[in-house]
Parts: sequence; C-alpha cells; structure tokens
Amino acid sequence: MTTLIIGTTNPAKIAQLQGALASLDISVDGVRDRSQLPTVVEDGTTALENARTKALAYARALGRRVLSIDNALFLDGLAPGDQPGVHVRRIGGGDAATDEDLLTHSIALIASLGESVTGYWEYGVCIAKPDGTFAETTLRTPRVFTSKRSSTMVPGYPLESIQIDPESGRYISEMSPNEQAAFWQRTLGEQLCAFVREHIDH
Repeated sequence: MTTLIIGTTNPAKIAQLQGALASLDISVDGVRDRSQLPTVVEDGTTALENARTKALAYARALGRRVLSIDNALFLDGLAPGDQPGVHVRRIGGGDAATDEDLLTHSIALIASLGESVTGYWEYGVCIAKPDGTFAETTLRTPRVFTSKRSSTMVPGYPLESIQIDPESGRYISEMSPNEQAAFWQRTLGEQLCAFVREHIDH
C-alpha cells in the first residue's frame, strides 16, 4: 500500500488529514519524532508559500515524499490588514501562541464583529519529493465562528472550540472522532483527495 507522510507532528492535524483522506486506498501517517524534521522559518505571505517551504525541507530531510499543509484564516467583516491570515498561531507576527492564548485572542476578535461571524480557512497544500519536485494547490472551506466557546478543546487545534459546522450546527470540538472524520471528508476531503490522487503513484 502507498504511504503518504504528513509533514507534521501535531496529532490533531494528523487525525484531521487521516479523516480527510480516508476514501483513498493509501496509508496516511505523520512524523512521530520531532527531531527528524528540520526547523523551518514560516515567513511566507500565503499559506501556500509556507506549505511549499515545509514540504520541500521535510522531503529532503526524510528522503520520502511529504504532504505539507499550512492554514490561513479569514473572517468576513475584517479589513485585509486585520485578518489573522497566515499569522493565526503567531499573533501579530510574534512567537507561536499557546492553545489557550490563541483561543482567548480569537474569541475577542470574533466578539468585535458580533456573536458569530462567517469566514473560511485557506489551505496551502504541497506534495514534495526528495529531488525537489513538487505539486501544489490552494483549497478553501467555509466556517461559522462564534464568540461563545465550547467546553471541549482539541489540543493542538483549539479553534475547533469556536467553530460551528454550517451543516449540523455543532461545535467541531464536540464531535466524536468518527464524526470529525466524516466532517473533514465532507468539507476538505473531496478537494484534497482529488489533488493527492493526481500526484501520487500507486
């Protein structure tokens, strides 16, 4: 079976992508040992630039084909210069925020716009090989964000506590693992599977 390595050690992100890619007949796994990955400066202006930088560096270091995904967040009603964008975790361009600090900051940002607001995640997606060849794309998925947090938080993905599935009206963080996998298949999986299917060799 073909194995696709996800360029991350974040268990929540690994689970997300395993769910999103579940319909493909491939094995999807993350990197268990952080020391295997080189330090990468994520200074791109778009999610795609950061995903490309990570995918190329990780593929070279691991000697394997690697899929890297970087996220950018955009909220309806915010001016372009005020958007979280690629600095979701690095608030104001500083050091990476803790889960709790990120959640507190994001709730205040949403509250400034109202009790809830629509927006979307932009995913920069890149598959790279050790020889430096790569393929990339950008995907978008809509969300509803609320300033009222769920009592359930997903470590590594704290903003699931303030995101509502537009279809079911439920907090993503309160879904069971199987429900979350189905959610990722529905919202991200179709687009992502089509891209991965086109660029991996079975």
